[in-house]
Amino acid sequence: METLTSTNGAPVTGKHVDDKYVNDAFSIGMAPPPLLRPKLSELAAQISTNAKIVEDYIESQGLPYPSFAADGPLKFPLPAPTTPDLQKVHAARNIVQTASKHMYDLTTGPNEMLQWMIWNFNDVSTIHVIMHFDITHLVPKEGDISFQEIADKTGLPLFKVRQVLRYAMNNRIFCEPRYGHVAHTAASVILRDDPNMQAWINYNCEDLAPSASKVVEALEKFPDSRDTDEAPFALTQDGQGFFKFFAKYPERAARFGVSMTLFSTSQGFTVDYLVQGYDWSKLPKNATIVDVGGATGHVSVEIAKENPDFNFIIQDQSTLSLKAGEESIDPALRPRFTYQEHDFLTDQPVIGADAYLIRWCLHDWPDKEAVQILKSLIPGLKNGARVIVNELCLPEPNTLNPWQDRRVRMLDIVMQVAFNACEREESDWRRLFAEADPRLRFDSVTRPPNALLSIIEATFVDE
Repeated sequence: METLTSTNGAPVTGKHVDDKYVNDAFSIGMAPPPLLRPKLSELAAQISTNAKIVEDYIESQGLPYPSFAADGPLKFPLPAPTTPDLQKVHAARNIVQTASKHMYDLTTGPNEMLQWMIWNFNDVSTIHVIMHFDITHLVPKEGDISFQEIADKTGLPLFKVRQVLRYAMNNRIFCEPRYGHVAHTAASVILRDDPNMQAWINYNCEDLAPSASKVVEALEKFPDSRDTDEAPFALTQDGQGFFKFFAKYPERAARFGVSMTLFSTSQGFTVDYLVQGYDWSKLPKNATIVDVGGATGHVSVEIAKENPDFNFIIQDQSTLSLKAGEESIDPALRPRFTYQEHDFLTDQPVIGADAYLIRWCLHDWPDKEAVQILKSLIPGLKNGARVIVNELCLPEPNTLNPWQDRRVRMLDIVMQVAFNACEREESDWRRLFAEADPRLRFDSVTRPPNALLSIIEATFVDE
């Protein structure tokens, strides 16, 4: 038995099993207590010690040093945590983020925190203005441009341009290197150059954000509903549920598909965790994998790079997403990929594949439809076929660090807002598989170190 410090600063007892630390409290449903009385000096010491670990690694490896400047790295310059040494560096980074969050909240105080938190909607509205009026492309790559020139080119009043951009600068989007002039930062460069980020921002600003104002109305009208047509999103679209709405607007559906690609590069959500965290040697050497609801197939592309004999069938209802994937794939990988239009609520047309991969699709659906998606696989499954689900498995409270936990809980709320759905705990996943078909043997739930998505596996046993 060992005692460690959890990511929220609380002591946790547990043991190592197969080189993995198992939290005793987690296993019996008793999470560690919240950290309510941290000491500023201790938080500062944690930040100093662990920042040095991260900084030393970056400098020793000749990696670009993090900065807000336009020429700075656009992602935090740590490789994926694929080795024990890198896992330690990532853990140090997590401690810096955790202690910094505790430090900021503690020195702000609950009164000020609540007073100003409620105005965070301004973050969304200002970035929406920037994207809608394409201001990132008006600012030159080198040098700067005046507020007045931006006003002239957008047709907006000078004072409104100044209001929006100076607020955005607090979020490190643009900077004012000299009075009255605007220049790029690393964040604004991403908005200018990254099509995945552009899709993500515009989808959230234009399609999802308006739904947040309808949560109370939906709870008042349909408190027990699990129907997508009664979700907050549907109340902004005359009763049309999320997928019915996007079926009418294929360009916006394609934008949604592209925006989901962004999560494959987000901290804790990168495909590396699935590629490195799952034992692909369980499958035959020349396995066929069906990527169900795979959008552009970006996840399978990463798996293919590490498994040169695997073949992939990418299925999605959006033909635009499939086309985008087919057009962008590396020609060297193309012979191993097939793209197929398919509605995963209907019977699986590919019979006898070795594995069926569902990555981050089931959380978009209430339980009834999630069970149907799993049940729809059955006609295609041969004995021994594996169903691999890469989704969130909600952790016990206080077991993640604050930035991780906030992202997980944020996603849970987004599922409610968009779909009347939710993220799920392990018991929920077990129940869904059992309801879909008793022949789906629930094998395991694992979460690779530093990952937020878990790998949930079942085997079809039909003997």
